[in-house]
Amino acid sequence: MNTVYTTTITQEARRRGIGIEVIDTETPIFILKHGDRKIRCYNSLTDRVGAVTFHMAHDKRLANAFLARYGFPVPRQMQYSRLDQAMAFLAKYKSVVVKPCREWGGRGVAVAVTTMADLKRAIERARKFSEDVVIEQYVEGVDHRLIFVDGRFVAAIRREPAFVVGNGASSIRSLILQKNARACHADASNRIPLDAETRRNLAASSLDYGSVPRKGKIVPVRLTSNYHTGGSVTEITETVSADLVREAQKIVRLFDIPVLGVDFLFNSQTGRHWVIELSPDLAISPPEGGKVARHFLDYLFPETKGRPGGQPRLIRAKRRRKRRKANILKHKIARCGRVGGRPARNATHSVAGGRKGANLSKRRA
Repeated sequence: MNTVYTTTITQEARRRGIGIEVIDTETPIFILKHGDRKIRCYNSLTDRVGAVTFHMAHDKRLANAFLARYGFPVPRQMQYSRLDQAMAFLAKYKSVVVKPCREWGGRGVAVAVTTMADLKRAIERARKFSEDVVIEQYVEGVDHRLIFVDGRFVAAIRREPAFVVGNGASSIRSLILQKNARACHADASNRIPLDAETRRNLAASSLDYGSVPRKGKIVPVRLTSNYHTGGSVTEITETVSADLVREAQKIVRLFDIPVLGVDFLFNSQTGRHWVIELSPDLAISPPEGGKVARHFLDYLFPETKGRPGGQPRLIRAKRRRKRRKANILKHKIARCGRVGGRPARNATHSVAGGRKGANLSKRRA
């Protein structure tokens, strides 16, 4: 639970006076409590999302088919069942992406697979993460994620694949290990894997782990742009294409999921874009995480909006009633101290004045 993906939410929740109950320290499942309401959360996923809707958005094959049905631009795709069909798909599109059907963080994904041997190995790796595997037409573009909360666009990020910069002395393996060590201080999950997929990506550039790039040379080591495979993230909320925002808005309305990330590949040279995935349980984290967390909690607990340490409505109502009663009582006391409609100097003066008047009457009598 003590990771940036949950603390971004829980820190904002505590600031607002929202209670937190951890279900299991090993998982990001927790309960947010405010007043008499409780909401279960898994990252940004809550009980407010229907099981069927979540399954349709989370499953890469279902999401692709559903989006294609409604005319959104998506890469061609097939679900793997037989190797000969997969090879025919590769022969048709020349370059493909192999993905586990229901995974996140780039795990088990192979990008720009161009040979039959690599395709077979990529399918085997993907099936270690999920029995269901999809093979997708490879399209070129920069990875953009647009994030919506309660139907409103709140943030956009650009994600770029991992790379290292040569120093003229260290091998690529050493440069990867050095970069991972630096990233570990901020977030241990932002690591470049030293695995078969990284090795394959290097081989496509006639490099290997032992290669020593010259000083200043930028070496792409991974084609997946995911943060969890060492990729970098830049917030582009203010500069993202308005066309992408409008396209994503239509998708959000279609799926009706309270918190949804829509992932595009945008080719600036051709102006084309493709919807590649949906994220109904996205991790709220820097650099855009603080902004998203605020909108997320505004949606779940609107009474805490703009109220640091805000109290539940019920408690605030009770306090208002107490203050109202106190003010009424104070007003009554003040009225008791008035004589002839004018403020008396003090109660003793009024009583004394009354007794003096009575004695004077007796003397006159």
